[in-house]
Amino acid sequence: MYINPLIENLERKYPSGNRTSILRLDMNENPGGLPETFVENIKQEITSEFLSTYPDKDPLITSLANFHNIEKNCIAVTDGSEMALKYIFEAFSKPGNYFVSVIPTFEMYAVYANMYGLKHKAVKIDSQFQIDIDALLHSIDDETSIVSLLNPNNPIGRPYTDEEFKLIADKTREVGALLIIDEAYHYFYKHTQLPLLEEYNHIVILRTFSKLFSIAACRIGYAISSPTIIKMINNVRPTFDTNSIALLFANHIINNKSLLDKLIEEELEGRLYLIDALKSAGYEPISDGGNYITFKPKISAQVLADKLLKEWNIAIKTSGYDILKDYIRVTTGSIRYMKEFINALLSLDK
Repeated sequence: MYINPLIENLERKYPSGNRTSILRLDMNENPGGLPETFVENIKQEITSEFLSTYPDKDPLITSLANFHNIEKNCIAVTDGSEMALKYIFEAFSKPGNYFVSVIPTFEMYAVYANMYGLKHKAVKIDSQFQIDIDALLHSIDDETSIVSLLNPNNPIGRPYTDEEFKLIADKTREVGALLIIDEAYHYFYKHTQLPLLEEYNHIVILRTFSKLFSIAACRIGYAISSPTIIKMINNVRPTFDTNSIALLFANHIINNKSLLDKLIEEELEGRLYLIDALKSAGYEPISDGGNYITFKPKISAQVLADKLLKEWNIAIKTSGYDILKDYIRVTTGSIRYMKEFINALLSLDK
């Protein structure tokens, strides 16, 4: 297998972990996943009796309440944070009103806004990938139903400051709009806006188990808000919208601090490695807090994505937004997988 001389230098600088051949490397979520021993231990609890009973969210809700030091009636566990979004738009959209967000961002916001009859006011990130807070505030008016802020924004865009969150919280409260603060990438960017919930009752904070917690296949996330908003979210959902296996894994994960610390440490180590490797190879990586790096390859982004998948079985994400059409986004994980990716990249992008 091809090994670029740069990789040999990086191996000396970052000796932990060995390169490995991988059947498929999905660079859109955590490529490594949970430790195999952890997964195997939990699988022992999935018995015939376990599978024969309906899902029970209460153990996980109790664990999350303890984890965040909040009341249980402030939490709604959902089939991924994406489904929490659907419930929020269903419960709080006023057809004909506006939904406000920056773009590019997570595509499902605009999808749900359109589905529930909202018009989208999109505040574009500028050519330097900065977010114009004044423009965002100006877009929020009496005809706004919902405003969303993904922090850090995916796939690009700097994190918001506490002061900016306060300004937007004040403006949305003034006009009677709901404010969604999506913290899918919280554990990679440790600042949180949970303290805002003590002052404002119109904010919903979203978290997911798909990113750091590495169970995207299970589809599980949760919303944190005032009891009134959580009740409205629960009123529009099916009786059983999360499955027992997802609830089991999530409950074990949230109660395992050493595992959380290990996952955070491994991802950060891999992210710093990949940033260093890309800079050493002449790229200009953009990384501002999430578990992903965006950069412009030397050849066409789509051609590179196709080659990585065909020749190395590595899946990466490109974007349909004009501002990002020349860029690729790579999800970061442990050094082991970052070495695999950078070696594949340097073999093809020339």
